[in-house]
Amino acid sequence: MRGEAFTPLGRKLVWAILGTTLLALALALALNFLFAIHAQQQDAARRAHSLTSLLATSLAAAVDFDDQAAARENLDSLALIPQVNGAAVYVNGNTLFAAYGEPPPPPRGTSPQNRIEVTFARLEVTQDVPSASPGSRLVLTVSLADQWAAIGRALLIALAILAVVFVICIRVAIRFRKQLTDPLAELGRTVADIARRRDYSRRAEYRSDDEIGMLVAGFNAMLERIENRDAELRRHREYLEQMVAERTRQLERNNFKLMAEMRRRTKAEMIREEVERINRHDLKSSLSLIIGYPELLLAEGGLTEPQARNIRRIRAAGYRMLDMIRNHLDMFKMEHNLYSLRRSPVDMVETLCSLEEEFSPLLGSSGVLLNMKIDGVEVVGLERFDILGEEPLLRAMLRNLIQNAIEASRKGDTVLVRLEDGPRRQVSVYNPTPVPPEVRHRIFEKYVTHGKENGTGLGTYFAALIARTHGANITMHTDNESGTLMTVTFRHHPETGTA
Repeated sequence: MRGEAFTPLGRKLVWAILGTTLLALALALALNFLFAIHAQQQDAARRAHSLTSLLATSLAAAVDFDDQAAARENLDSLALIPQVNGAAVYVNGNTLFAAYGEPPPPPRGTSPQNRIEVTFARLEVTQDVPSASPGSRLVLTVSLADQWAAIGRALLIALAILAVVFVICIRVAIRFRKQLTDPLAELGRTVADIARRRDYSRRAEYRSDDEIGMLVAGFNAMLERIENRDAELRRHREYLEQMVAERTRQLERNNFKLMAEMRRRTKAEMIREEVERINRHDLKSSLSLIIGYPELLLAEGGLTEPQARNIRRIRAAGYRMLDMIRNHLDMFKMEHNLYSLRRSPVDMVETLCSLEEEFSPLLGSSGVLLNMKIDGVEVVGLERFDILGEEPLLRAMLRNLIQNAIEASRKGDTVLVRLEDGPRRQVSVYNPTPVPPEVRHRIFEKYVTHGKENGTGLGTYFAALIARTHGANITMHTDNESGTLMTVTFRHHPETGTA
């Protein structure tokens, strides 16, 4: 209730008691006075009617003998009654015969009638005079001022009594308020103190067999549960703090060991990179001879066709080895997002045909067939299927995927390379042998290999690295029934160069 006006419950209770009491007293007073007014008016009407009937009978002879003096004498006897304001005798309808005081107006209508009219200030009685001449009526007006004065005095006395009763009700309401709301106020102070100090060991001290006693008992039971819960949480927190401290010490020990291992590996990596740099330099120097001598032999001529084919294979192997040495440095740049790709249209059909020639010895020794298709049609070598990228990298990617497929196949199997055109051009390599379950979910990770005696675990890793560098997506689907399918989906179209 923060930000809202606060009204104590005791004050509301006092207001409710006093309001109900005041309403009951006011209603009782109003009903009593309405009944008293009605009763007094009825009594005044009866007395006025009796007086008028008696006076009308006494006036009958005067009216019959047309004796106005006798009639006025009878009317003057009304002076003994101070409440009578006036009286008049009318004959023949509206003709004034005799009057007393302030004569009232003639009665309305001509038919015989006895009528009593009561207004706020006066009472008017019309009575037929039992005379021989028809249409003779006596009209009498009586003032109600004395009646209202008596009612006013009674009202003042009643208001005084009401004030006394109201004061007594205030004292009684305050006493009831203390008995009913003091326990609630004490409970509220206890709640506020507990909320401020968070001391759940406190209890509200109140015993009663009413609803407030039940409320206090329930509140104390709730405090006990909260206290037990806090004690349990405190024990768990202490236990967790001990575990965290122990775990922290263990992590510090592990971090120390890890830092030492990282320093050792960093030093070993520096040594390995230096050795690899020297080896690459030495390998390039040796490869210049392996590549150069086949060039000289082919240039001199005089070789048979089988000899020339073997010389070309030696030269291709030398160039392949040179690409592998160069790609090793490119792999490092691609791993660290430092490689700058130089895109140009690369004919994948030409690249695959040269790779088919390169894999001829491996295909012949393993008894595996290599088949290539474009959109389901067998490749004859005259087609063109362009991909935007770098030819050496795309060649290395296809070489790794096809070589893995050939090495994983059994004698008599067929490795199928499919080129599929569309908004996203695809290159896929299929072989009927599934990937071992142990490495399926890690097939594109570095150094992951299985079942190969001389495997390095870099083939599919490097292929995936090249695909991602070209903005392509490489996926694998393998199972025991359908075999293995490696698919590379290129985002850039060679004609538009857009994704």
